[in-house]
Amino acid sequence: MTWWRVEPLRAKPSDGAVPSVPHSFILSLPPLPLARGGRVRAHRAAAWWWSRAGDLPENPQRAVSTVLLVHALTGSAQAGGPEGWWEPLIGPGRVLDPEKVRIVCFNNLGSFYGSSAPGAPGFPRGATVTTVDIARAILQGLDALGIERVHLAAGGSLGGMIVLTLAALAPRRFARLLPIATTATTSAWVAGWNHIARCLLRADAGYPRHAARGLEVARQLAMLTYRAEPGLAQKQTARTIGAYLEHHGRKLHGRFTAECYEAQLDAMDHHDLAQPLPGGRGSALRRIKAPALVVDVETDQLFTPAQSDALACVLRANGNRVARATLRSPHGHDAFLLEWRQLARVVRRALKLPPS
Repeated sequence: MTWWRVEPLRAKPSDGAVPSVPHSFILSLPPLPLARGGRVRAHRAAAWWWSRAGDLPENPQRAVSTVLLVHALTGSAQAGGPEGWWEPLIGPGRVLDPEKVRIVCFNNLGSFYGSSAPGAPGFPRGATVTTVDIARAILQGLDALGIERVHLAAGGSLGGMIVLTLAALAPRRFARLLPIATTATTSAWVAGWNHIARCLLRADAGYPRHAARGLEVARQLAMLTYRAEPGLAQKQTARTIGAYLEHHGRKLHGRFTAECYEAQLDAMDHHDLAQPLPGGRGSALRRIKAPALVVDVETDQLFTPAQSDALACVLRANGNRVARATLRSPHGHDAFLLEWRQLARVVRRALKLPPS
């Protein structure tokens, strides 16, 4: 295993104590065969870690419980700290306190922030990425870090799909699950929006390497599906919505690529745990053993409360312990990145689920 260390964020010690600090780093992992053909060579994964002082990625302490966070479509491994996508939930005194648990997150395979992805050396040209591939890459990362057991795996949207896939691939490795605003099988509704986004990318004259406007408009389309009308109306009007969407389109163009965006859309579109895992038999969902807190958003138009109910029903039928919760929000799907007080409550509840 090879390491590339990124300088950790610095924190000031209190009462003379040695502070815990987040660490970002790159892992060199074994080659990864992809479920739909191709092989990732020169395989690497970007990772983020925050734990108590002395519990380091190169020397993890066995006694520390691990919380694995999995990011959504255009997220990164940096879950906490400045610019972290779950920053309000992570840190000293917060629900995910690095003095009490080890928090780990990997950048998805095929994404833009340091992991192997389209256009990078060793990534097969034209390959299709699936949630199974992303989950297998995460399992390789956990192996490289010597993490044999995960206290809680949590993620929203695509991240929730990957959490469920991880638990199907390695049933005994995960003690608890927190899938939020997600589903066991991608619906035609979601795949339809993704198809339009993909068409926008490919219609750009600069596709695939320089699909600037295509990526911006695809993001604008996505932003409308991530939000619900009541929440959008709180801050936008018919006169301001265009500028709002253009702003978010430019932001994604500045930090992502069309090829990586398409790879994550592919992973979402090919997510179907009602089917067997590659080389397996029977529904992949039946392999999941861990207790789960299944969380929906009441105004989610992409992954509806009914889909969360269906997921919970199947898991219960398999003999899993399953709890349910709903985020009450006018903001739609993106509530899992906005409703911090409610999210803190559900994370706290998930941490206390009776283990498998």
